[in-house]
Amino acid sequence: MSDAASCAGAGFKAVMASPLLRIHNLTFAVEGRTILDRLNLAIEPCEIHALLGANGSGKTTLAYLLMGCEGYRPTGGTVVFAGTDLLTLPIHERAKLGLTLAWQEPARFEGITVREYLTLGHAGGDPEWLLKLVGLDPDRYVDRLVDKTLSGGELTGAWLADVFLGARVRIDDQRLTIAGAGFRLNASADTDG
Repeated sequence: MSDAASCAGAGFKAVMASPLLRIHNLTFAVEGRTILDRLNLAIEPCEIHALLGANGSGKTTLAYLLMGCEGYRPTGGTVVFAGTDLLTLPIHERAKLGLTLAWQEPARFEGITVREYLTLGHAGGDPEWLLKLVGLDPDRYVDRLVDKTLSGGELTGAWLADVFLGARVRIDDQRLTIAGAGFRLNASADTDG
């Protein structure tokens, strides 16, 4: 059963033997400066964690370490994702496992609607439900073009809806939000108010 199916069946949270993502004593230093010092974090399926901090506090560094971006190798610690040692994998293997990194400005796709964007490669997806999940009114957005007429926030919402459909863990560099698979507001997902 997928993480999302487990979450949907369990309401808020699926029961697993171990967290979806476990970071243990993660340390990163560059040029003699410690950026992350023995960071510990566990994320269960369906959970969302937001790490807040001043510029230079290590939020982007953590995102890049988790994704395996070039030049970002920890100086200590472990990261286990879905039972796999993440730190031994190249970036493309991490993506295959379901990790994704949200850039501060998502790509725009001229000539397609939000509905088309959300259903590309996701047969059977429900774009209206996904838009509600991220706080966008489907009646206002599902038939709009994914172009310069969407604000940055609207575009990010459409992108986030797509990520929730296909990714197991989403890492948002702008606010460093880490969401475990199958995130759901609750079993009935009332997003109208």
